[in-house]
Amino acid sequence: MFRPFILLFTSLCLGFLAWTVPVYWQLVNSQLLEAKGKGTPGLIEEAANQVQLDHLGVAEVFLDAAESLETGDTGPVRQSIEKAVSLFPEYAISGGPDVYFDQILRIDPQLRAAKREELIPNLIPSQTRSTLTSFLENSRSTSVLAVMGTRKMAGTRQFMPVYSAAGQPLEATILLTALLMQGNHFSQEVASSIRTLSDNIEDAYAVVDLERIYFGLFSLGKRMNWNQLVHLLPLLKDVNELETISAYARNYDEKFSWIYAAILQAEAAGPVIQYMATFQKEGLDDLGLALTYGKGGLNYLLLQMKKVQVSQRRLVWAKELPWLLDNPAFLLPAANRPVAFLIFKGLFTGLSAFSLTLFCLDVFPLLFRTFSRPRNPPPFFVILRAVTLTLILSFLIIVIMEPGVIRQSQTPQPEVRLEWSFQDTVESLFTPTERKDTMDQITVITISIFFLMQLAVYMAGLIKITEIRKMDTSDALKLDLLQ
Repeated sequence: MFRPFILLFTSLCLGFLAWTVPVYWQLVNSQLLEAKGKGTPGLIEEAANQVQLDHLGVAEVFLDAAESLETGDTGPVRQSIEKAVSLFPEYAISGGPDVYFDQILRIDPQLRAAKREELIPNLIPSQTRSTLTSFLENSRSTSVLAVMGTRKMAGTRQFMPVYSAAGQPLEATILLTALLMQGNHFSQEVASSIRTLSDNIEDAYAVVDLERIYFGLFSLGKRMNWNQLVHLLPLLKDVNELETISAYARNYDEKFSWIYAAILQAEAAGPVIQYMATFQKEGLDDLGLALTYGKGGLNYLLLQMKKVQVSQRRLVWAKELPWLLDNPAFLLPAANRPVAFLIFKGLFTGLSAFSLTLFCLDVFPLLFRTFSRPRNPPPFFVILRAVTLTLILSFLIIVIMEPGVIRQSQTPQPEVRLEWSFQDTVESLFTPTERKDTMDQITVITISIFFLMQLAVYMAGLIKITEIRKMDTSDALKLDLLQ
């Protein structure tokens, strides 16, 4: 008599245990990010560390990210930056000390009197360009001289040529590239690509590729000072990463500080780009959330490469049951060994579904019985019936606990891009297109539930037809029952 109630209670208890396991199949729990981030430098702490290293420009980006994410009081660190600038006014332009850029500041009064810190606007004036040209043409680096030689290249489509009346932006970008090359601020592969293309400017295809690199540097130089740029470029391992990050700078202008901070904390641009490309819609917000938890939380997110799940119900219950749902003794092992905890979660889910299957077989015998009562069904059919129902119920339980398990990853699809011979405007440059999902999460869940309901009704009909067919009665009665 009490067997159905015991089975139902057991199923609910096991389902609750499965829900308390803080790992997901296709998502990453925000609590795990928070647990991994505790004790690691946050945005404000990282900014303070950068100030100690005289990287004032980098510190400002971290503070911008912290203020937009509302992670804490940035006032003390801002005051430290202002104090350093009062001692060394040139830091307001450069963002920090640098051997070669400091020399340019000393010999060029117009650059020293600049009112803004962004590089390209400060390099546009003719006096500053003349100063840079004289300085770089005396370089003993063949790579620098090769870059300086690209001022003569023709056939550009995104910039006006240097020799034209509107060639100042391209010349300023070339001078910036040469100065960066002089200071060895590029990664090895990017520097090699620039040098190879600079030596082949007679080739139209080389001009196109080199111009794309220049425009990437132009986009970054319009938004950064020297200190910020020279700490970002070494982390861009190839030209594709340089172009992608420059596109992010153009398209995510207000939130680009998040991307910049994530790259510097991860010490690589590749994982950040991969995450942004995989989750084009929510990726940037997830990176911002991970940044609020600290460097450890960000690195864990990039390692897992999954969408973040912020379960409001779980967070509310965690305040009532912190020993179970917000206990570092459970969260940290789950973060370090997610596969093992997923096995436990799957075990609890399967046992819960099996108990629920037995409950359904007891409470609804007419719906799930495929043989007439006097006959004993073969063991194979009994096992097959139990396994089938258990799998269906397990899937439903998983969908209820984690709707994102059926979410498709938003991997970018290859796109065809045509380049026209008459295309010569800056607006024609590549910008990543946002991919629209055809169905949102709620739609997919609703369709799945209705499909399972129809499947259950269909199976119940087949079961009843089989049961009527096996009844020991007249054919007329069987036809009446079928109707």
